[in-house]
Amino acid sequence: MTSTSSRSSSTITATRLSNQPPLPPPPPNPSSRFPVTPAVLRSIFTSSRTPYEERSISRVAFFRFAGFLLSCVCISFAAARGRGMRGSASLLGVV
Repeated sequence: MTSTSSRSSSTITATRLSNQPPLPPPPPNPSSRFPVTPAVLRSIFTSSRTPYEERSISRVAFFRFAGFLLSCVCISFAAARGRGMRGSASLLGVV
């Protein structure tokens, strides 16, 4: 009697599993994928940092950019120095 009840319960379980529909495969269309934009990447990296770390990184990036611009201006003035004052002033649009 126990063998009959164990067989029927295993048959019921197997029948329930076989009645479930299989999962559909992912769509092959690449345009339906989530686009990876710089904003998405930034949000991924931002979520892994504390607000203090994010503020510190932003400050470092700002000062590096300001240093780059300042060095470009200094190099431009140094290059124009050989041309005389009138030449460098015309570069700035003063004359």
